[in-house]
Amino acid sequence: MKCYDILTLLVALSLQPFGSSYVTSGLPGHKHLAWLKQMTIEVCDTAPGELTQEMCTKTPQLLSAWAQNPYLPYHKYKTGADVYPHHGKECAIFCERLLKRLVDERRAGNQNAVASTQTYNALIDVWSRSGERGAAAQRAEEILIGMQDAYSSGQKDVQPDVESFRLVLKAWSQAKGEKYAPQRAQRLLEWMVQLSESGENNLVQPDSDCFDIVLNAWASSSHENAPQRTENIIMYMDLLCSSGNEKAKPTTVHFNHVLNAWSRSKLSVAAAQRAEDILNHMILLSERKHNEHLSSNLASYTAAIAAWARSGDDDCGRRAEQILKQAELQYKLQDDANVAPDTIIYNLVIDAHAKTSSRRAPQRARAVLERQISLYQNGNKKCKPDVYSFTSVLSACASLNGSASVEEKRRAFEIASSTFSEMYRFHLVPNHVTYGTILKACGRLLPIGKQRTKFTREYFRKACADGCVGEMVLNRLEEAASSAQYRGLMNGVTKSTLPSEW
Repeated sequence: MKCYDILTLLVALSLQPFGSSYVTSGLPGHKHLAWLKQMTIEVCDTAPGELTQEMCTKTPQLLSAWAQNPYLPYHKYKTGADVYPHHGKECAIFCERLLKRLVDERRAGNQNAVASTQTYNALIDVWSRSGERGAAAQRAEEILIGMQDAYSSGQKDVQPDVESFRLVLKAWSQAKGEKYAPQRAQRLLEWMVQLSESGENNLVQPDSDCFDIVLNAWASSSHENAPQRTENIIMYMDLLCSSGNEKAKPTTVHFNHVLNAWSRSKLSVAAAQRAEDILNHMILLSERKHNEHLSSNLASYTAAIAAWARSGDDDCGRRAEQILKQAELQYKLQDDANVAPDTIIYNLVIDAHAKTSSRRAPQRARAVLERQISLYQNGNKKCKPDVYSFTSVLSACASLNGSASVEEKRRAFEIASSTFSEMYRFHLVPNHVTYGTILKACGRLLPIGKQRTKFTREYFRKACADGCVGEMVLNRLEEAASSAQYRGLMNGVTKSTLPSEW
């Protein structure tokens, strides 16, 4: 194919301007891909200085097509996937070649060859989505630094903007496994502020989204000092906002990253207490005039509750439930969908009760489930109980303190048994964890005798019928059943010869 033939094919590209959501030849997928490759090769193989004006115009559109990964169906690109599932690196390399070709053409004296900020941003974007993690982030940052250097030397067409930096920040936030990714992201954010305040680049004043990306990078990392880092960023945002950058105003979303960082911390009880303190501070601030942007939402309450659920503190159930009651009250008073308790938040609280040694844990866990059911039946469909809701109540019963009295164990088993039965009212099917937990309840709460034998047999046979028998169920069966009953129920079957229907 000759260069002049490319112009005929490029007519399809001219139907949509560069920057549109997708560039297509109108050909079937595999032919479109071959078409893109052929045109890219023809453009890149043309000697410097010989690209026509129309080819210079169309080259950025070719780059745009590769940046959107033509290997993927159009609807998948529209969903805005953060990382392409395949061929990301290949697409990034094609984009690199096309951009280099434009730069070389410009150096050869062709003033029609312009690699604009938008073109560079498309290249950074495809690297950020390439799936190459740290290598992609490093390359994206190198491109950004090159843009700023070129702009500083007088090339106004490549002035980095907020989007340029945001894409590189996103690349570092997605560089999973890179130990220093959060630091690199924060360093870029601080560079944005320095460039903006010094007047070196008036288009890079960081906005709310930039801070959000960096906060998320810290909050989702495993760094020991991540919670403190997120708090420092919030204070930095507040300082910038006070100095006139309204775009840096902290919001609920930003505070939620701080809460998430504390909920993931290994500091246990201290971390949970800090998360709760920050939540209460948010609530206090939001009650003041013009502070609606700091109103706590469901994610805020969930993060604080998760911190207590993971704390290992023996009082974690009560502390988690206190926060849940705050969310329930706010929802009741304000009828605010943003704070409507959902299934996850109830499951966390029930699970927190199951982790305590309190002799009241079964009753407290069941009471939380009752409130969940009531709220669901009264119209909040977000909190419909699921298998884990009921299983967590069973766990609270089965984990009852070993020093509990016979009567306390009897009441705990009654709660477990009735909770198991109630699952069917919600059309829920017990899973292997449910069966393992109810068998654990049989072994720990019922004294050796006819009743224990009866319930152990009943639940194991149901597990077999539902195809849920595995290592966990068999281990719990061994604990609950006598040797004779175990052999009778297994009927010659061993752990290595389980029937497929079990």
